[in-house]
Amino acid sequence: MAAPKPIRRAWKFCPRCGTAVARTGRQPFRCSDCGFSHYFAPVAAAGSILTDPAGQVLLLVRAKDPGKGLYGLPGGFVDAGETIEDALKREVLEEIGLTVRSQQYLASYPNEYVWNGFILPVTDVFFVVEVESFADIRAVDGEIEGWKFCQPSRRELNRMAFESNRRALELYLRTRQG
Repeated sequence: MAAPKPIRRAWKFCPRCGTAVARTGRQPFRCSDCGFSHYFAPVAAAGSILTDPAGQVLLLVRAKDPGKGLYGLPGGFVDAGETIEDALKREVLEEIGLTVRSQQYLASYPNEYVWNGFILPVTDVFFVVEVESFADIRAVDGEIEGWKFCQPSRRELNRMAFESNRRALELYLRTRQG
């Protein structure tokens, strides 16, 4: 399999006029014939930091690439027409079967996600989340192999599937201490 490449390199022709694309790699894409332009802006994703009553953080073990076997946080991509907050609630319910009671914005970080051989730019938006109960926690959608509650140490932080998740957890841990 070929190495993943940025999604902007997948365009071979202008979507408006069909002119062959000159590979400049610059933002935005501009067609030399018709002037059509397009920014390859990031897609949005929501991530959650959940803690149990003892203050331990929930880490998910990813069942699929990217990052199979590494840790992640509950969350996922925002669908068209959906708010980030609604995406957060939907993803937590879809992935682990829990209902979000409240969420508080923490931070956002850029990320890259490899999908079908392309690198997609992503902006991950993180929230500190409270759920109604952990009694019904389960791996629902096949993307999660398992989970664990812990006080994340350097060991867990170094095993995060995504740099953005690690950075959000580090910020959360710093704010919780201070």
